[in-house]
Amino acid sequence: MTIEDRGVRMKLTYDGKSFMKDGERIWIIGGEIHYFRHPRKEWREVLLRAKRAGLNTICTYVAWNFHELKEGQVDFAGDKDLAAYIDLIGELGMYAMLRPGPYICSEWDGGGIPAWLCANPVLRFREDDPVYMAAVESWFDQLIPIISERQITRGGPVITIQNENEYPGGWDESMRRYLYKINEIYYGHGINIPILACNVHGATPTTVKINDSTDAADQLIDESMILTYNHHVEVEPVYDLKSKQPNAPLITTEFWCGAPIYWGNQVSDWPNRLDLARAVYEYTSSATQVCYYMFEGGTNFGFWGGNNIATSYASGYPVGEGGKLTDKYYAVRPANLFISHFSDYIMDSTELQDRGGLTCEEGVRLIVRESDRGSLAYVSTADAKRELPITTKNGKQLTVHLGEVAAAVIPVELQLFGASAGNGVTVNYSSLCLLACHEAKKALLLYGPAGTDGVISVNGLEYDLSVKRRKVLHTVIDGINVIVVDEELASRCWIVEEQIVFGPDYVAELLSDGALDIRVSAGTPDVVYLDAAGLPVSHSFTHKALQITLPELDSWKIAPCPEIHAGVDSASAGWTALDKPHSHEDLGVVQGYLWYSAELEWDKDGVETMLLSHTPTRATVYVNGQLCGIHAERRSVRMRDEYGHPADWAFEEITVTLKKGTNRFVFLSDDLGHNYDVPIAVGIQGPVVVGSRRIQIETFREASPQPMSAQAFHFLYNRFYRELEPLPAIEFDLSLQADQQAFIMIHGVKAWVTVNGEEVLPLSYPDSPWTMFSQIKRWITWQLPVPTADGEKLQVRIHYAENVPDAVKENLAVYVAQQSGELRNWAWKPWDESGDFSASQLMNGQAKEEEGLVVLLPVGNRVARKGRSLKPAYLQTHFKLPDGDRPVYLQIGELQKGQIFLNGHNAGRMWAYGGTQDRYYLPRSWMKADNELVIFEELGLNPQNTSLVVGDAGDWSSVQLKFEQKEAHKG
Repeated sequence: MTIEDRGVRMKLTYDGKSFMKDGERIWIIGGEIHYFRHPRKEWREVLLRAKRAGLNTICTYVAWNFHELKEGQVDFAGDKDLAAYIDLIGELGMYAMLRPGPYICSEWDGGGIPAWLCANPVLRFREDDPVYMAAVESWFDQLIPIISERQITRGGPVITIQNENEYPGGWDESMRRYLYKINEIYYGHGINIPILACNVHGATPTTVKINDSTDAADQLIDESMILTYNHHVEVEPVYDLKSKQPNAPLITTEFWCGAPIYWGNQVSDWPNRLDLARAVYEYTSSATQVCYYMFEGGTNFGFWGGNNIATSYASGYPVGEGGKLTDKYYAVRPANLFISHFSDYIMDSTELQDRGGLTCEEGVRLIVRESDRGSLAYVSTADAKRELPITTKNGKQLTVHLGEVAAAVIPVELQLFGASAGNGVTVNYSSLCLLACHEAKKALLLYGPAGTDGVISVNGLEYDLSVKRRKVLHTVIDGINVIVVDEELASRCWIVEEQIVFGPDYVAELLSDGALDIRVSAGTPDVVYLDAAGLPVSHSFTHKALQITLPELDSWKIAPCPEIHAGVDSASAGWTALDKPHSHEDLGVVQGYLWYSAELEWDKDGVETMLLSHTPTRATVYVNGQLCGIHAERRSVRMRDEYGHPADWAFEEITVTLKKGTNRFVFLSDDLGHNYDVPIAVGIQGPVVVGSRRIQIETFREASPQPMSAQAFHFLYNRFYRELEPLPAIEFDLSLQADQQAFIMIHGVKAWVTVNGEEVLPLSYPDSPWTMFSQIKRWITWQLPVPTADGEKLQVRIHYAENVPDAVKENLAVYVAQQSGELRNWAWKPWDESGDFSASQLMNGQAKEEEGLVVLLPVGNRVARKGRSLKPAYLQTHFKLPDGDRPVYLQIGELQKGQIFLNGHNAGRMWAYGGTQDRYYLPRSWMKADNELVIFEELGLNPQNTSLVVGDAGDWSSVQLKFEQKEAHKG
């Protein structure tokens, strides 16, 4: 039945405690999983892993550029079928939280904003800019109906929608209009569910900042949107957020449980699994709903990763790439199960300022929440103390053993199992942590550290309990089944429909005959389930390890790129003449590499320096068919977008070997992803000059504040410079010869340049009037006027909008070159993803590269191929479908950098830099009986030690757990 035919109309409201569907409260325990980072055929398995972890909600961004790669061509088919993804979430009985942007960050290419907008006259992204907003409205007119039709109010699973993402400013009227216009578009398409504003972060350990600021002028608190919190284990600021928006529920829409990885860095354990699990309990104690970011990260296939982000997006999250269940997955499961089974108590509760009379020692975090059915006491500590004495208001002393996570939830006069009807029980207290409560089996599940003793009081009668390692202990107390397990079995407790199972590594599908498809490995404990009466039944399963032999990668073919040597005067070669260098986007290329070529007449043989004056892109440079170096190599591996230190300027110029006469230059312009703050055009966009030299400015002068033009004000405008006021400057003199030209580059400082009192426009406007990431330090280039006579003195004045004269000096670079050294006769050519193997050579994968010139690769590259001819090429091989169902990766061996294609699917960027990633996920859903593997290798290196390897996930046996109708009970 289609959504339109459901005929369901519900009302979704909220108050200061939770969301309510027709008055019935809903508590979210969610996880971020992006459909665009997984092949469609993997979606069900991916979502099921989240559901089995105790989650009831899936959060996802919608990546605008993923669907509208080219302007006006919107695609919702195949892997881009958002409607199918949302419907699948609903089919699995889960809610969906949609985050359509239009900006999403997500360490995604351009933050989701299409690169083609860089070629349009957009003055300000993410504001009420007419060109930008026209594109947003056109996109939303096609996207929002898909979401609207699937709202929970219309029988679908979508429970919330988000306005923009982590918005960094409220101080500008254009910004405020922008946010309100997004809401108006939502309303116009029938959105009637809560709108979230994911824009609150921690300012101090106890306070928040809204719109990335604590200034009053930046605050935008509006009843039309629910402010939500972003952080990892710093919980206390949510109370400050509550004071600012008391009538809305608290939600941590981005509970960070891993960190994105930049090329050159390594995957870390931040935050570690124990801190993460403890924070879940602490967020819940503060009545805050949690959404893990990410729960399962997936892969940045193709060119979709944001600037300098590694291909794997599974960096420290609970589920690793290829479905690996990590230690974090198991660590957070007990907290998730507790939330899902006690959410009714959580939603109706109020925090007691007197802690309900409970007391504990100093340094322990104790929060008591009371509902009309009793109280829950949350206890945690960040120190090493694990045995905590707690005293109830009646004087009962309990010893709570916190275990690894250093957190627990204990019941206080908690009414369970139909207590409201007068036939239930009251759990007066327990020193063990609550795990789950199952009404049908009348089972209360508790856990604690193995080897400790606990206590429980039910209806006023106290019972001793013991926690045994890997044992499921069962006690009947006043007609209820009390189940006690250790921490390991708590993390391996699976509750599927009416079945409760302990021990398996994983529980997959519920089969048609009522059995469960479970996974066991060599280290799996005995599997125990509770029968219909709530009594434990034990089974042992044997793991049968499969010996997987992966096909070898041999019979490689190599197809060199003809662009390195071909002439540029032949239209048949695919080259198109240019008047000057243009960005990829101006040339209609929104993803992938691009070839540029140019010529230079030179009067002698020799080695010279070369400057690419405005090229915010990694570009490999070939002169007369030989590799000379890589422009911006150091810039490309720094965090987010730019240099980490002014000393990196030393890597800006490269050396080129020239001959007398005509020299042909070829540039392979890279695509490392558009910046994910706002997209910035990539490629060569300014003059390229040979014979450049960097000069030191010895003397600077302070200049008094000078009036600024409207154009300068627009360029410099930010939260610290909001009025058109005179600005101070530093100035210096520069003397040039008539045949010279000069360039100024300023890194990380907003500035405006005048020469002899006349404004000089930058080569492009690569910045916004604000940035959400303080780490981003972009550079801006100015080409100075050409002198009219030898020795003409240019008075260069650099105005700055903030009090940063020293920063201007430290981040300033001045280059001078002869005008005759400027490259001419520019042309460009699209890059081909496939390569032409019709005349390719068969090669041995272990062969050495062709001898050539000595080339020193930039510092940090793992391969040192001195004495080798390094030219881009395509490599091709074939392999049979690997046995089994474990994930398969490509181990790149001695390959350096490029793209990987499996049966025509782009599996993502490959780069050996810094050892960040040496194996790359090859989805089985893309494979067939015979598979073609093509690698574009930027340096044409041979595939030495390149092989297929099996991933860590899935090293277990799939067995069926059948539930007996009449069990012989084993206790």
